[in-house]
Amino acid sequence: MPEDKFDFSPEKLNLPGSDYKGVRTFGEQLKHIAASNYLIWSPITGEKPPDTVNDGKGPDNMKAKAEIIKYLKDSFAFGHKSVATLNSSNLVEPITSKSGRQTTRLFQATFAAAHCFDHYGQMIEYLRMNGIVPPASRAR
Repeated sequence: MPEDKFDFSPEKLNLPGSDYKGVRTFGEQLKHIAASNYLIWSPITGEKPPDTVNDGKGPDNMKAKAEIIKYLKDSFAFGHKSVATLNSSNLVEPITSKSGRQTTRLFQATFAAAHCFDHYGQMIEYLRMNGIVPPASRAR
């Protein structure tokens, strides 16, 4: 998505009969994914997520594409580090999620991937609504 479209949300299309009021912009989707990555993966290692997670919204003041992409990439690097700590002895050991629920490292790791795929689908729609063919759909 070009930087000038990072503030796009389907609400801006004003489609008759649609219910897009208040949905995240493309940039907000990316910040949410990154912030959620930290929140989901941090219980695996017991590390505190960064203060920038902002209840899963990411930093309010972050608007530039380069900053958002760096925040997202850093969150995935944190996820890779967290997943690297998994082994057969701790995979299903009970842990507490950030929401206070009992869970396992295995659940947290698989939920992180599922959460990303859910938002990936939304972002694909945002690209298509802007006439952009998603990279995975482009001819090779």
